Amino acid sequence: MSCLHPSYPQGHFTALHCHPHAQYCYLHDGGGIITGRGEGELLVAGQICFIPAGWEHEFRVLRRSRLSLLYVPTSARTAFGPLQANPLLAGLFARLPELAEEEVKGAYLTVLGQELERADPLAARIPLAGELDPRLLRVLDRVCQAPAIHLTLTALAADCGASVRTLNRLFLQQLGCSFRQWREQVVLGRARQLQHRGLTLAQIADRLGYEDPGALSRALQRLARRDQGGGVQHLGVGAGHPVFIGEVIFVTKRHG
Repeated sequence: MSCLHPSYPQGHFTALHCHPHAQYCYLHDGGGIITGRGEGELLVAGQICFIPAGWEHEFRVLRRSRLSLLYVPTSARTAFGPLQANPLLAGLFARLPELAEEEVKGAYLTVLGQELERADPLAARIPLAGELDPRLLRVLDRVCQAPAIHLTLTALAADCGASVRTLNRLFLQQLGCSFRQWREQVVLGRARQLQHRGLTLAQIADRLGYEDPGALSRALQRLARRDQGGGVQHLGVGAGHPVFIGEVIFVTKRHG
């Protein structure tokens, strides 16, 4: 078992490749596009992605990214996709880059690997479908660069070259959900990331535009229930159309 902790600048591109061992990818900051063959996922910074051994993929960075990559010689997992990043896993990954002594790191990686094997697939996913309209991309970019629960399509439409009605239609057609549903997913993904960084609930609520910490707490509880039970349907991304925006990763595969 081995690990790397790369940082990539905006615009970095890693060409099509695969690994002899399975890989767990954890994003501390930023994000990018992982492209391979077949289906699609959207990941937010602070989540974990599993990449099977031999699975050909590319990686493209939109914003500066800092990752931890854990390579495991064997894994019971076979399917590419995101995993639930519980507080224990987030804490383990947060400390991992700080470890220097090899003996300590080896024991630490063993524990981390065991916890990763136990992690459940992420049920609550933000769906994508087809090649995204440039006007919709501008909205997604604005929301992901500065997530806030009070953002409205009315406020965003003027800068995106489309009416509110058109943007509502694009959300339903291309993302399979409403703007409000998508905005909440991105904002709560950001909230989880800030939790992992040690911010208090009150600090996070203030930063993300919630009226009070209680409102944010209730929203996070709803998201946790969806993660457990799959409250958001998963729809495939159009093959060959990866997109990354802000701190959100759109992961697609291309049919070979």
